[in-house]
Amino acid sequence: KEILEKYHDKSTVHWEGVIGNMHVPSQAEWEQLLTDCSAFLFYGMERFMSHLLLNRLVAMNISKCHLMILLDLVRSQQSYRRITNSDTHK
Repeated sequence: KEILEKYHDKSTVHWEGVIGNMHVPSQAEWEQLLTDCSAFLFYGMERFMSHLLLNRLVAMNISKCHLMILLDLVRSQQSYRRITNSDTHK
């Protein structure tokens, strides 16, 4: 949040996304964010790919996204439980 507040007016016209404990984005919301962005930053406690279906990601047109930074696998007990439950159903 501090970074967004500091650089909001300097580097971009519009920041959009999900921050903190707002909610868990749906598959459709991830797809919308990825297809509409010029730069994408993921900083999460889980694997980035645990949030998306691989076949949907491969089929997406993300040509407008010129920069993608993925920082994942920051672990906590809560994230470990969510990944375990998600992997069980795949």
